[in-house]
Amino acid sequence: MFIQHVAGRRLMCMASLLCLLTAGCGEMKVAPVTGTVTLDGKPLANASVRFQPTGGGRPSAGFTDEDGVYVLDYSMTEAGAEVGSCQVIIATGGGGDYDESGQVTKQQTKNQIPAKYAKDPVVVEVEPKSNTIDIALTSD
Repeated sequence: MFIQHVAGRRLMCMASLLCLLTAGCGEMKVAPVTGTVTLDGKPLANASVRFQPTGGGRPSAGFTDEDGVYVLDYSMTEAGAEVGSCQVIIATGGGGDYDESGQVTKQQTKNQIPAKYAKDPVVVEVEPKSNTIDIALTSD
C-alpha cells in the first residue's frame, strides 16, 4: 500500500511538472507591432495603416501620428497583428478637420500614397515577439 501511495504521488508530481513546463509554450498568434511610415524619407502623418495576413485572417489597423509613428490594434482589447506574412495597406486623405460647431476647417485631402503600392503592396513578416516594422515608401 505504501508503494502504491508513493508511486501515485510521484506520478502526480510528474504530471504537475509537465503542465508547468508546457504552460505558456503555446504558439503566439498575435504580436505587438509598431513602427514609422515615411514617404520619400519624411514622416507620413495621419495615414491609416492596415496589416492583412496573406494567408487569410483578421486584419490589424492603426494610424500614424505627426511623426509617422503607428501602433497596430488587433481588436478593441488586444494590440498587435497576427504572426506571419502580412500585406501592408497604407492610405491618406479623406475626412477633414472640424471645429466645435461642426464647420470644416480643413478640406479633405487626396491619397498621397503612390499608385504603385496598390499594384505591388509592401509585404512584411510579423514575428512572435515585439515587432518594430518601419515602412519606407518612395514616389519613384
